[in-house]
Amino acid sequence: MLQQFPSGWRLAGACLVRFFPALMLLTLPMAASADTDDLLGSSHGGSPQWDFCWGKPDDAVLPADPRTLVQPGISDGRAVHFNAYWKDCHLNPQEIQEEGHARTCGELRDRFYRGEALLETGGAGVAALFAGNDPSLPEAAFGISTFTAMQYNQLWRIWGGFMFRPDNFDQLVAQRYGSGFGENRNPYPLPGEDPNRTNGGSGKLPEMFTQLRNADGSWSGRIGVTCHACHSGVVGSNDGKGPGMTYGGGSSLADLDLLLRDMLPLGYPASLADFANLNRTRGTNNASDINLAFLFPDEEPLSPSEFIGLLNSGSTADMDTPAWWNMGHRPAKFVDGVFPMDAGRVDMVFYTPFIGLFGAAGGPVSEKGQDWMRAHGPAINTWVEGLKSPAYPYPVDKDLAREGSELFHTLDLWGSGRNNPTPRPQGNGSCASCHGAYAPRYVNDASFLASPALEGMAGYIVPKDIIGTDPVRLETNNAAVQQAGAKNFFGYPPTRGTDQDCGPQNQQRLRGDRELGYLAPPLYGVWATAPYFHNGSVPNIWDVLDPQDRPAIWRRKSAPARWDQQGRVVMGYDTDLDRAYDQQKLGWKYDNIQCRFRSWWNPSVSPYINCDPGDDQADPLAQQIMGGLYNNLILTWNILYPPTLTRQQMEDRKIYNTHAHGQGNEGHDFSEVLTDHEKQAIIEYLKTL
Repeated sequence: MLQQFPSGWRLAGACLVRFFPALMLLTLPMAASADTDDLLGSSHGGSPQWDFCWGKPDDAVLPADPRTLVQPGISDGRAVHFNAYWKDCHLNPQEIQEEGHARTCGELRDRFYRGEALLETGGAGVAALFAGNDPSLPEAAFGISTFTAMQYNQLWRIWGGFMFRPDNFDQLVAQRYGSGFGENRNPYPLPGEDPNRTNGGSGKLPEMFTQLRNADGSWSGRIGVTCHACHSGVVGSNDGKGPGMTYGGGSSLADLDLLLRDMLPLGYPASLADFANLNRTRGTNNASDINLAFLFPDEEPLSPSEFIGLLNSGSTADMDTPAWWNMGHRPAKFVDGVFPMDAGRVDMVFYTPFIGLFGAAGGPVSEKGQDWMRAHGPAINTWVEGLKSPAYPYPVDKDLAREGSELFHTLDLWGSGRNNPTPRPQGNGSCASCHGAYAPRYVNDASFLASPALEGMAGYIVPKDIIGTDPVRLETNNAAVQQAGAKNFFGYPPTRGTDQDCGPQNQQRLRGDRELGYLAPPLYGVWATAPYFHNGSVPNIWDVLDPQDRPAIWRRKSAPARWDQQGRVVMGYDTDLDRAYDQQKLGWKYDNIQCRFRSWWNPSVSPYINCDPGDDQADPLAQQIMGGLYNNLILTWNILYPPTLTRQQMEDRKIYNTHAHGQGNEGHDFSEVLTDHEKQAIIEYLKTL
């Protein structure tokens, strides 16, 4: 199993097949009692409904999902504010052709394990990028997004530096492309092996890959990319400090663009996407560039203004991947709250069989691809929402954390004497007003939440003039993108115009007078999700709270290469907690990089154009021209970028330049009024979530 549970767990009615008391504490919902510390404690995210079913029989009726409580007026006059609300996309399951919400624990479990099978690497029913779980079908373009084990086994020849296949090939693949290994088998056949005579093969794939099965259950020898490439990372090690492979926390390791670059000479068709640069900085992705998918409506055609608006919408640039384990505690999804959380199709868009992406333009074959998503999307999302965040692995100063809990929930950053120059948000002006209440003392206080069931719920889209972070994402998802998304399969067109409209929520007709901004996330497991902000521009929590300390150009430390391979291989970021994690600042250690002039027209430049646009050595005119193109013409950010050819350029992809398009580290300035001691206390409290 892939969730944060030991392998082998299954619930059958009220019978628990395997029991671990410590895990039980993590999985049960938080409740205040006489012996509970009312300032500390965490449910670690996940699904409150899944928590409810712990140990209950299959016929137990599920309580209301707490997210459904987040409706207009729920936070009026309260400390925690909501302005993004739950929409029920499955109110009419027949109309949208998807199964409705689970009603009993048995239905929930069935759906959970079906979703798990699709995401369990090495499993019999596993799915992969643009292939579903059967790459041989026409709707999957006959496996165009998969590659053969033979191609995979040749990767070391592309790397250079080796005369023979390295003995640690599997480990070097994980390092070069940014992934880790799970505890279960995830096999592939080594050169000369028949996968069906070796139970899949003797090699082990990192979690970003999996070998798919044929329709008859036999091994196919074809390897696909999984959702874990972007959504699951490594924090510490299984045999050392920390959880190791961490499912659903969002990966800050992956460089899929480098994979496509390496696979191109090996004949992998999907490598053509390398020319559309999926990311510029290792550990980020451009998956939020939904305007590309919205070019293909599902029902009625786009209007000329919508089509032109999509073409000049620009690019969101590099984005950080949010944590899956927070999905059960937010009513809307993505950094700008663009979709309701119940609009599950868009989460698994990359598992849709390839032709299914083309809407009505793909005809009956596209419809079959969409049928796959209708049949499997809800189950995948049920599994995803059940994930739990890992506990902080180091000792916590509980006295300081209790102080931090009070500050987090009650300190008004706009209070008397703070002289906060940023416009004031709704709520009580504390961290909790945007990010939710967690401590039992405040969860059970009606002045904070209308119901204790709203523990950890975050649904405040903070106006951009308050949050002040890089605006590129908001500007890219313009009105045309919103309108086109409502006509797209992933926007649930049958709900359009109803009171449960599940299309893009930032359409003017849906958001009303709510200002555009960024959705404050729940903070479960926040210690394990560095770097921060929607674009990954801030390396640690201290720098989030203290804008003056944020580095302009920085690079996380790389894992050390084996003694005999130093200088010959590309290593990923160091994930050893004792060596590479900053416990005081709560994030990964990094090096400051000196600003150096780089000519944008030179194809051998590193992955950033110049430095500070105001720098005398930089070319501000070139910066303005490029920024204008990126903002106003779709795919220019992706295409107008030098190819990654040399090992130094691969290393330079680890550099994060906050002066680059979409990568600004500004904003969240209101926390600057905190004293250093208050910041330390709040950080200590966040470790407990």
